[in-house]
Amino acid sequence: MAVFEYRSGGGGVHIVAGAGGVEMVMLVRSQKEYFMDFIAREAKAQKLKLVINGSFVSLGKLMKLWTYGANTQPLDPSNSAPIGQVIQGGNLIAGDSSTGKFYMSQNNCGAEQFSAGLGNPNSNACAAMGGVAPILINGFPYGSKNLYKKGVPAGAQITGDVSKEYAPFLVQKSNAMFDAMQSGGSVKGKTAVGYSSSKKSTIIIVQENQSPGLDANDFRDVFASLSVDNAVFLDGSDSATLYYDGKFLVQPGENKNEYLTVAVGFR
Repeated sequence: MAVFEYRSGGGGVHIVAGAGGVEMVMLVRSQKEYFMDFIAREAKAQKLKLVINGSFVSLGKLMKLWTYGANTQPLDPSNSAPIGQVIQGGNLIAGDSSTGKFYMSQNNCGAEQFSAGLGNPNSNACAAMGGVAPILINGFPYGSKNLYKKGVPAGAQITGDVSKEYAPFLVQKSNAMFDAMQSGGSVKGKTAVGYSSSKKSTIIIVQENQSPGLDANDFRDVFASLSVDNAVFLDGSDSATLYYDGKFLVQPGENKNEYLTVAVGFR
């Protein structure tokens, strides 16, 4: 049975470490209800110790006007499409292909081994989500810019794809989604999941929105200090949500509570 340990990181930052057979469960809202009500119900029904907000969401222009206007009712989930594939028990339960983005996956149920990479997750995965932003992938760090070790020839790309002649010198790869997180500075809400293969430990870090916490680079450094080799950012800003041990430690913003669709549970 998995064991979870909570500790505060200060400044609205919450860290939870899980070990001993952690299982990830993907949750998709299927009816008109508030996101927090959906999480609380599913956490109880599926005996989840921890639930966070999931993948990024796409809203049409009319839905944005409706949601951010005078409306105070939950949005039908059919109007709140998750970006990237959501897989549970080897079945695609929501979302679409997002080959240019990254994924986090627990490939085998009952096996505490998580993987992450570029493209869509394995369609046979126990639980997985695509469309997320890289932090560390197989131990390699991502950031706002490409960084190189000494001796790199002149002309190496600062951002974007790296030519073959410069690739051997690369020590950090740029990513636009990571940069978007970093542009929010240390006060923007963030949700991230990481896994340490050496320690067989799952690390979840959630920062409340508009709190004096950590920037995206700090998140990366914390994961690295905990020997995490795969870590990704999920949706951020006021989407950040953390339900732990029967109560909400981080609540989504009012509008996000009306339309967020995907959550990630752990037990």
